[in-house]
Amino acid sequence: MDRSIVELAFPTIKVKYSYPESGQKYVFLIDHPVYGESILKIVKEMGPRILREIEIATNSNVPQIPKVFEVETKSIGSNAYTYIIEQYIDGNSLAVEFRKNIFSLEKSINLLESLLQTVVELEKVGVVHRDIKPDNIICARTGEFYLIDFGIARVLGSTSLTMTEMAIGPHTPGYGAPELFNYSKRDIDSRADLFSIGVVIYESIFHKHPFITGDEIDVHEILMKTSTVLPQEHHIPEDKDRNLIGFIQTLMQKHISKRPPSAERALEWFYIVKRSLDIDGGK
Repeated sequence: MDRSIVELAFPTIKVKYSYPESGQKYVFLIDHPVYGESILKIVKEMGPRILREIEIATNSNVPQIPKVFEVETKSIGSNAYTYIIEQYIDGNSLAVEFRKNIFSLEKSINLLESLLQTVVELEKVGVVHRDIKPDNIICARTGEFYLIDFGIARVLGSTSLTMTEMAIGPHTPGYGAPELFNYSKRDIDSRADLFSIGVVIYESIFHKHPFITGDEIDVHEILMKTSTVLPQEHHIPEDKDRNLIGFIQTLMQKHISKRPPSAERALEWFYIVKRSLDIDGGK
């Protein structure tokens, strides 16, 4: 969709940048008279997953999730589209940051704390993100971290949007917990997100993936390694008592029952670990 058409349909905004078209969405960085610099998403077809994503972002009120300001239907040309205006986060994805920089341990600890706090808040409202990975984490220039893309999130207690008969459930191979790709619905809760957080933090601290090398033949080999490979242990000088590495390994336990029983308990454990580290933020 051309930016001139968008500006004609929304005469009070100025399009600053057009992102590549993604699936059923056109995405623009805009200057809005009320919200300032914002993101405008124009959706061709409002499927149930997009509706669920909007519902979560609108109702969860989690500080580390970009806010949704407006959702309405508008005619553009001869077609009706749904448009969404949401908070713009000035920064890069964690995937981009990993390619550009090596995170300090202190920054990795801040990332871990932010992700755990976010999942605690999602746990309170019965939401499992199911796709926590570097591409879905924005590193704001202010130093904060934001979790985005709730397209495959699951709302516990709501009707599932995925067929029960599917052999592999929605997730990103290499980051999804075994219960996600084995699609054991009864076992899916915030502990699946804890697994993914463990993978991301391992990458952040050790600059490599805990299970996969990039030489895998296909997705099935990635799933097999995620289910069987134990992450290599590394020495962290600031982690003299090995509390941090033990915590990360527990988050990535293959069986759900061996992980912390909830995100809230994991966050409590994290604060104990943080105080034991020989860094400025731990004292």
